[in-house]
Amino acid sequence: MAKNVPLFQRFFLQPLMPQFRYSEHYYGKRDKLKSAVDINKSLLNYRHLLAGVDQLLGSIQRKYSDHIVCHKGCGCGCRNISIFPVEALSLAVALQALPEAVIAKFRSRAASASFWDCPLLEDRACSIYAFRPIICRTHGFPLQTIYKERSSIGYCRYNFKDMSSIPDDAIIDLGSINDTLRGINAAAVDELAHILKLSDRLSIAEAVRLGSWEAIRPGCQKAMKPGGNANLFA
Repeated sequence: MAKNVPLFQRFFLQPLMPQFRYSEHYYGKRDKLKSAVDINKSLLNYRHLLAGVDQLLGSIQRKYSDHIVCHKGCGCGCRNISIFPVEALSLAVALQALPEAVIAKFRSRAASASFWDCPLLEDRACSIYAFRPIICRTHGFPLQTIYKERSSIGYCRYNFKDMSSIPDDAIIDLGSINDTLRGINAAAVDELAHILKLSDRLSIAEAVRLGSWEAIRPGCQKAMKPGGNANLFA
């Protein structure tokens, strides 16, 4: 690695994997799940991960507030990017808390959104900011990635402009976060496989369209027909 990233950043998420591989309602209850599903229970692991990421980002923001200029209304990195199915489901559930007129507006945008147009952007700000995906949360911060055994660090050019180098404790090991996210996503997809078949990645526009499916409701348990399987964007 080009930088000595602190261990708490690289490994603070790993303990999630053994204890949150499947949520409590999964083991021993698969037959019951064939007739009912609670989407929110399958999102618990993901929401726990979001809380951990927010804690990490908050600590960096507080320590280097004079060097980070990210602010509401910037929108420079807001795109119709691809995300994991568990992130798409989280967005779809969050949308249901909005007024129907607002949901309809976002769905209309999603129908014709290009890569450059995030359908959830309103006045250059995220309409469901608290539920934004991890890639949106970490955008602009110094992110360490490894490709073909070569390490690199990328961040918004407007941040840390007056520093000759990025402090080690401001660098986020994106690989560790993504590894945890992949595991959580795999567990959630497996739990819901009897009612949902999703592609490996979905755009944010496709996540908005997921919200039109009747089963995506906060706290909802949706009875399924025997053998029923919704093939969405597969």
